[in-house]
Amino acid sequence: MGETRVKRLDRVVTRRPLPRLTFSIAARGVLDDYRMNRKRSLVDVQRHVRLHLAPFFGRRRMAAITTADVRRYVARRQGEGAKNATINRELAVLKRAFTLAIAEDILPSRPRIPLLREDNVRRGFFEAETFEAVRNRLPSDLADFVSFLYVTGWRWRSEAARLRWTSIDFDAGEIRLDPGTTKTGEGRVFPFTVELRELLERRRGVTRDRERALGRTVPHVFTRLHGEPLGTFNKAWATACRAAGVPGRVLHDFRRTAVRNLVRAGVPERVAMQMVGWKSRQMLDRYHIVSPADLIEAARKLDAARSR
Repeated sequence: MGETRVKRLDRVVTRRPLPRLTFSIAARGVLDDYRMNRKRSLVDVQRHVRLHLAPFFGRRRMAAITTADVRRYVARRQGEGAKNATINRELAVLKRAFTLAIAEDILPSRPRIPLLREDNVRRGFFEAETFEAVRNRLPSDLADFVSFLYVTGWRWRSEAARLRWTSIDFDAGEIRLDPGTTKTGEGRVFPFTVELRELLERRRGVTRDRERALGRTVPHVFTRLHGEPLGTFNKAWATACRAAGVPGRVLHDFRRTAVRNLVRAGVPERVAMQMVGWKSRQMLDRYHIVSPADLIEAARKLDAARSR
């Protein structure tokens, strides 16, 4: 009995103490990593940490965080009405904090952090009449902006709202995003349509008027009255959608809409994906975007099979 007790005491004495790395410190490392790699989701990660992760995990030692703690966090966020997709983005930040600590030999391992099933995939599309009804209820600057989204399907915050005149080539008739300026890191080209050219020429006139009034250069294509690039406009958007009879619509619906319009027009799926900025064909499957020609051909084959 005495020998067993000595062995137990020996294990207690020689057990390595838990590292003192707290979540707050580890989270700063994640944010620094996002800044160094110029990730466009930095703003979202900052919000996840400030509003939700830090208030819950804050001063907790990373080595003391368990899977049970993660489950309690998930339960709290679900109780607050957060969607599974949102919670998963927050858990991804926690995972990244552990990954960086392990890579720096501060922690030996991390707890299991299970992700939630995401059943809240949006499938909204804008039909032409619905889009016109919403656009006509927006101020002119915002109406031009959503018109651009309707045609291009580009990410509104990180690509369209930050679009500069240096990316517009009227002679070549194209809009070009350089590699490293998009979410995927790849460059992109969208050729002018008639509608796009008219829209950009109108915006060029607006920009020149504002430059003369302000006495300075306005580098962005889509701006507010005083030349600042567009930020969020949730209230104006929600009001326009309600007035048009389509409450609850989101700007991300334009990405699905643009790809579907391109495919319907006969543009090959691969080209449509490149123009909008989708890397994986799974996005087409996820939103059930199918070429009408494929459906017609399927019906023709079914008729042929039944007539044999």
